[in-house]
Amino acid sequence: MKKTPVCEIKDEMVLAREVCGSSGNILLTKGTKLSPALGRRLTNWGISFVYVEGEEQSPEKIDTVSVSPDDLKNQLMEKFANVINNPIMKKLFVAVYQYRLQKSR
Repeated sequence: MKKTPVCEIKDEMVLAREVCGSSGNILLTKGTKLSPALGRRLTNWGISFVYVEGEEQSPEKIDTVSVSPDDLKNQLMEKFANVINNPIMKKLFVAVYQYRLQKSR
């Protein structure tokens, strides 16, 4: 089983775990065949990754994409745009930003 971003779903991938929505309802069951179109629907439902059948990649096989701190900040600002004025969300933004910076090193 491997964790796969929904934007990387390909035809004939098979779900290794069921996918649940934010309220706990089952959106897709284990064993469902996936497609890029279904990946887009999952994105619309707020799902960012799924577990698919297959072996997980070893760390040396995973390509790391380097993002500049400014680009990272801009990407996060887009995601937090509607809630950044909330003090708690601002703290969360800072925590995510710092975590992602450390992870990219």
